[in-house]
Amino acid sequence: MTKDAIRALCAVALESFKDVLPPRLFRDAHDWVHRYGEWGLAMEHVIDWIGDLDLPVDQAQFDAIERAMAAMGWAESSRMRWLREYFAAQNPRPKAR
Repeated sequence: MTKDAIRALCAVALESFKDVLPPRLFRDAHDWVHRYGEWGLAMEHVIDWIGDLDLPVDQAQFDAIERAMAAMGWAESSRMRWLREYFAAQNPRPKAR
């Protein structure tokens, strides 16, 4: 995957949290993605902020972060494992009958 493709996935993931993250934090992450090329740093911080601020995460947001992290080779990073657990706790699956 090209660097531009990875950056685009990170930008999509970040955009999905535009109305969820406090504006200052969103701007910081936006700068890391678009000005400084620090996509991984941006995604790690977004995940940290989700936990620190106990933010809701919907399926589309989770999928976007998961795609971005996988594109960087970080699908099994400690932060991504944490996010999977956090997301599952927020969105329990209905029990089968």
